[in-house]
Amino acid sequence: MNKYKNYKNYIYVTLFVLTSCSEDNHEAYGSDGTPPGKVIINSVVNKPGGAVINFTPPSDEDLLYVSGKYKNEKNIEKEVIVSGYIDSLNIDGFGKTGSFQVKVSAYDLGNNESEAENVTITPLESPIHAILESFQGEQDFGGINIKYKNPTRAKVSLNMSIENTSGDIVFKESFYTSQAESSYSFRGYDAIPTKFIIYVEDRWENQTERRTFEITPLEDKFLEKEFFSIVSMPGDESFSEYGFSANQIWDGSWSNQWNCGHTKFLPLPHQLTMDLGQSVKLNRFKLYQRGGSELYKHGNPKKFRIFGRENLDNLPIYDPNNPGDGWIFLGEFESFKPSGLPPGSNTEEDYLFQDNGEDFVFGLNSRQKKVKYIRFVNDESWNNQMVTVIGELSFWGGVD
Repeated sequence: MNKYKNYKNYIYVTLFVLTSCSEDNHEAYGSDGTPPGKVIINSVVNKPGGAVINFTPPSDEDLLYVSGKYKNEKNIEKEVIVSGYIDSLNIDGFGKTGSFQVKVSAYDLGNNESEAENVTITPLESPIHAILESFQGEQDFGGINIKYKNPTRAKVSLNMSIENTSGDIVFKESFYTSQAESSYSFRGYDAIPTKFIIYVEDRWENQTERRTFEITPLEDKFLEKEFFSIVSMPGDESFSEYGFSANQIWDGSWSNQWNCGHTKFLPLPHQLTMDLGQSVKLNRFKLYQRGGSELYKHGNPKKFRIFGRENLDNLPIYDPNNPGDGWIFLGEFESFKPSGLPPGSNTEEDYLFQDNGEDFVFGLNSRQKKVKYIRFVNDESWNNQMVTVIGELSFWGGVD
């Protein structure tokens, strides 16, 4: 099944025309019954996975559209259609290099086709292959981290399978991206030698070869949330305002704008202290934003710090200018938006990224010490709003 089902192989032009009531005349209104002139081809610019054909359309007054028909390397017929006011055809979807013929024709209001121009294109190598070659696989908490480069920002998926104990290849998950350079961690695996098999696929279902990485994931235990609780400390804000409740921060529900912890509207920073219910050496955490129409705005944390302590004994007097005094500094973090669009404008990739939870790894030094209490300090919210909302927090670490 095509995982990019929203993308189409064809661009359609819908036209409503008036027709004559006469039985002898079935021509569309405005059509002269004469095919339009030929399309003049000006240049062909080959590109990764396709080409751009630049042309001059015929000057016929009843010109409707220009069509480019071709077969890809799988011998599948495709067609690209553009309005008569456009002067280029963007041919995409080739997974391999080679020479291919494109039949370029003009059509008028009466659906008369011009004499065709046959154009040869030679697509450059599809971006998926360079992405695969750029892979760097490294041991990570509960899995493998794949670093990759995608300079053309192609919309692709990284697809991961594992080889099980019986030697069978079992598909596990896909990660969708259009980032120029980034990384992704496939997690949820035991700390035993594991074969991770990964390939790249584009929106036209072109696939690369498979690359196999044999890696032993680092131990990574999910902290059960049944014993999580709020600890009211000097300087803390209430996250149970406007009908919301702080315990929604660990109730296992997110991506819903009505399920979150919510402060009052007050100057930042905003501070929250949590009891994890057990002493652990933390590896990483996930922050899930308040979703729906509030994603990447309305108080979702953008820049924040996290501190930890194993107990609350002998704490110094609270200093609002130094909320980490007496605490172990676990890290300073910044939320990432894949699309880079301004607040209020989100792409499907943005929603998928946050629905999976934004993954943050604690520094090596902070992972050496046990903590039971977490102090979350939000220094800046998305859209610079003077409020903090948290959809969900999850933590992983080493539990003795």
